[in-house]
Amino acid sequence: MPEADLVIVGCGPVGAMAALRARQHGLSVIALDRESEVYPWPRAVSMDDEIQRLFATAGLLDGLRSCSSPFGGAEFLDHQGHRAIGIELPVGFVGPNGHPPVVAFDQPAVERMLREAAIGAGADLRFGADVAALDGNKLTLSDGATITGRWVLGSDGARSTVRRQLGIELENQGFDEDWVVVDTTLLDPDLSLSSLVTQYCDPDRIVTYIPGHGTHRRWEFQFREGETRAEMASPERIAELLGPWGSPHQLQVDRIAVYRFHAVVAERFRVGDVFLAGDAGHQMPPFNGQGMCSGMRDVENLIWKLAAVAAGHADERLLDTYNDERRRHVAGQVEHAVDAGRLINAIAEGGADSFEAGYGGGREFPHLETGLRCGNHRLTGHPFPQPLLEDGGFDRQLGDGIALVTTASTDISADLMDRWAAIGARRVDTRPDLFPNLVGDGTVVVVRPDRYIAAVTRDLVSTSAEFAELGLAVA
Repeated sequence: MPEADLVIVGCGPVGAMAALRARQHGLSVIALDRESEVYPWPRAVSMDDEIQRLFATAGLLDGLRSCSSPFGGAEFLDHQGHRAIGIELPVGFVGPNGHPPVVAFDQPAVERMLREAAIGAGADLRFGADVAALDGNKLTLSDGATITGRWVLGSDGARSTVRRQLGIELENQGFDEDWVVVDTTLLDPDLSLSSLVTQYCDPDRIVTYIPGHGTHRRWEFQFREGETRAEMASPERIAELLGPWGSPHQLQVDRIAVYRFHAVVAERFRVGDVFLAGDAGHQMPPFNGQGMCSGMRDVENLIWKLAAVAAGHADERLLDTYNDERRRHVAGQVEHAVDAGRLINAIAEGGADSFEAGYGGGREFPHLETGLRCGNHRLTGHPFPQPLLEDGGFDRQLGDGIALVTTASTDISADLMDRWAAIGARRVDTRPDLFPNLVGDGTVVVVRPDRYIAAVTRDLVSTSAEFAELGLAVA
């Protein structure tokens, strides 16, 4: 018999969020991590509004706000220091998800908060537990102990043991560059540094600058031809590289890490009862700050579906949509990050002919193009917008399950509503003016638990039949 509904391998921020959300959806959870402590330095440093919304849904918004701060904007500068493209955000600006478009955050603090919340919710987190082998949904640890879950989630990073045990290959999107990442603490509050994320597109040396939360400042320096990892990571070279921005008396170097930026997507995200999430399933250059965010989307997409199957609200066909939805969505994010990297190089070379992939360039964020969705409304597959109301965000009305958002005048038969209520759905009547061109005129907006729009329909009977074909028990 399985010892838990879900066994999670890897308890970084993605795995810890998976453990928390699984418990909040009623699943029993065992989460394993080979390390005993949270890594003390930040790796991910930015979080978009959709993931902030997830933290709010998980009850962690106040904690997140205490260790994060909104970005003021971002820009690409050419070799003369002139802005090629960029965007500045007004103080207090929020996006359609009801939160600042992007915030800088302290990953160790967030990771500890997630672990504590998961443990508080009843997840069994086991640290210093190294997975040696995987046979179906049975895991063998390096000490010989075994653990079996109804489902297994591999969120164990770029060198994922789970992925390798499954024999899943990574498909390379054709972008590999060596960079050195330098995390610093700002010692001199009078040091003049930009408040914007900045891509310095200088042919002599391409540099990314990120003003982190609090006194954290990060620089990323692209290797030039012939430079070695040992050379670039030496304290002398780091002091030289940071020189244009500040001296060692002004900037304390906390961490030096050499990375080869990759653009890869696993050939599949599911094998039987085992799933991949986060860096185990995809890796991308950091230019758009979507690495961790993509992993968070993975688990929020998957967990509600596992819970629906466990509760008898759906069958296994629903789980097939995880691979279909997330793999295509994240491939779009990887492509965008690669194009941003290529734009940096093109500006440095003086040959950029399109700025679509840059900050403020107008490139549409990927949405769900397949899976649990139906109809051709232009917002189907996009996150449901969240207007801010006097008593909080609209999400509190949506609840934890599927929501049928409509107006009080829209007629839904008692029998049909009973079928949706039987799988945990609720009807939410609202004002059309809050959602122009979306709610009203007899429409029903089917909003999934992960806040994505599954359908905008005037014929809920036919829509219900389509969803039944995808595994929901609403037939």
